[in-house]
Amino acid sequence: MATFSCSGGVDASLFQKIVAGAALDAGISVQIRGWLWQDWDHPVDTNFPEGSYLKGLICQVVTSAT
Repeated sequence: MATFSCSGGVDASLFQKIVAGAALDAGISVQIRGWLWQDWDHPVDTNFPEGSYLKGLICQVVTSAT
């Protein structure tokens, strides 16, 4: 599963919590396999951390063998 955010108001920690909450609401478990970030052509100014607005998660849905 891949999911992305392009909001400067959502930092990486909050984004991860939102994805975890959505998985919980859906009754599934997911594992984070990787993070994706904006590339070098979208620099983040240290005085404007909200400029780190592009972020993504690559997740694996965990299924239990029953």
